Amino acid sequence: MTTQNYRAIKFGFLLAALSLVTQGALAHTRLDNPVVQESTSAHGTYDSAVVIPHGCDGNSVIGNVFVMPDQTDSIVQTSTDGFETFETSGQTAADFVAAGGFIRLIKSNDVFAKAGLISDAVGNPVGFWAADGELPASNWVGKLPLRISSVDIQDESCANSVTFVPAIANVCQLSSIEAFGDGVVDLWTAPDAGSPFDAPDWSYPATFKVERDLENSPLPDSCGNGFDVRIFPSAAQLDRDMPVEMNGEQVWPKP
Repeated sequence: MTTQNYRAIKFGFLLAALSLVTQGALAHTRLDNPVVQESTSAHGTYDSAVVIPHGCDGNSVIGNVFVMPDQTDSIVQTSTDGFETFETSGQTAADFVAAGGFIRLIKSNDVFAKAGLISDAVGNPVGFWAADGELPASNWVGKLPLRISSVDIQDESCANSVTFVPAIANVCQLSSIEAFGDGVVDLWTAPDAGSPFDAPDWSYPATFKVERDLENSPLPDSCGNGFDVRIFPSAAQLDRDMPVEMNGEQVWPKP
C-alpha cells in the first residue's frame, strides 16, 4: 500500500468517526448557546436557537412548539451533585430568579412561514409556535432563532446555577393527544410533570443554564457550597401553553 493510499484510507476513517460523533451530538432537539453567565451579555439578552436535527421516525417536521418554564407554575428541583440525585422543592422559580428568561422571536421564515408568541398569565412571552413549513426527516437541520432576556439569580439564594428546561414538540402529523407516538410527534418535555405532554423517555437534553456570577454576586455565607437549581414547566403550564390556536381555533393537538 502506498503512503498516499494509506493517508486517504486514514482520512476516510477519520471523517466517518467525526460523522458518528456529530450525529450523536445532534441526535436531540436542543438549544444553541445553552450555557451563559447571569446578566453578562452586551445588551442584556442572549441570542439562541431551537435546533431541530431530524424528523419523527422518518416523517418530516411540519411544526414546532417551544415553551420556557414560567415563574409561577413551574416545578423546581435542587441538587448538590449535578442532578445525579435531586429533590423537588416547594419553592417557585421566583425564589431563585430575580428577573428574565422571557423570550422574543427573531424574525425568520427559513423553516416555517408562520409563528406566534405564547404568553404567561400576566402577558410575559414564554414561548412560541411555528408552522406552515417542512423540515425533511433526515440530512437537514432546522434552526428557529430566538432571544432570551437576561437572567439575574437572586442574590440571597444559594443557587450556583439555574437551569431552565423548556418544553419542546416537533410536530410531524396533526393528531389528537391520544394518537401521539412514533412518527407523529417528538416530545422533548419533562418525564414527570404529570401531563399528557410528558415524554417518558426524555433525559433533559434541551436546557438553558445560567451560571451565577460569583465575583459580583457571591453566595451568602450561610449557603456553604450552595446547590444547583433545575426548573421545568408543570403539568398546569404544559396543558395551558402547549396547544396551538390559530384564529381562535385549536389546531394542535386536534380536539
